[in-house]
Amino acid sequence: MNDTTADLETEVRRLRVRIIGLTPTQLTRPGEGATVPRRQAIAEALAELSSIGSDGRAVPDIGDQSLADQVVVLIETGMRRARALESAEGERILTRLLEAAVDLRRSLA
Repeated sequence: MNDTTADLETEVRRLRVRIIGLTPTQLTRPGEGATVPRRQAIAEALAELSSIGSDGRAVPDIGDQSLADQVVVLIETGMRRARALESAEGERILTRLLEAAVDLRRSLA
């Protein structure tokens, strides 16, 4: 396991806790320093994660209770895809996934 993979796994744990901890009211409001509501930030991140690791497949809206699971599944799918590629391309995908995960976590603060 390389540093990027370890960092990404840490972000997955952080995101899961952060998203699960959001109340419906918090989801309708922007995070600290953000301009869009948290729910919208998560939806945009889901689309980005899908474009990085899942060939841009549409992400269904299956409700607030599943937001954390959807984020985790898309990151893990991208990680599996990255492992199947040549090391340079796989590392590029892992880096993009990590950047998207960190950006999402920060927008949810």
